[in-house]
Amino acid sequence: MSLAPLKEVRSWKDELREVLERYVRDPFKDKIEEYLNFLDVLYDRWWNGDVKTREYYAYHMALLQARSDKTNVIRAKLNSYYAYLVYKGYVSAYRLMKDKYVAGGESIYTWLRMYRKIMG
Repeated sequence: MSLAPLKEVRSWKDELREVLERYVRDPFKDKIEEYLNFLDVLYDRWWNGDVKTREYYAYHMALLQARSDKTNVIRAKLNSYYAYLVYKGYVSAYRLMKDKYVAGGESIYTWLRMYRKIMG
């Protein structure tokens, strides 16, 4: 009797890391691991926070965790990362829009509002 090899179990963060490493353009690739660590804290605070906030941002958290190669899901993941860079002060939203890293301000300002609301 032979055992089938174990299938590697990949977490949503592994998949998110892969998307970011593939699509994030220079010079912003160096903060990916920092962002993924930030998401651990964000997720814990979101999940353990008030119900109204949790329900309001459930779709955003679902997008981050989605295992999908659809364009809108990939774009949302990228926007969340670029919004993190703005949140931390590494780059301005204006520069991201001017240099065409993001399509428009609303795409990252939604994520910024979420980070500010949950992280306080």
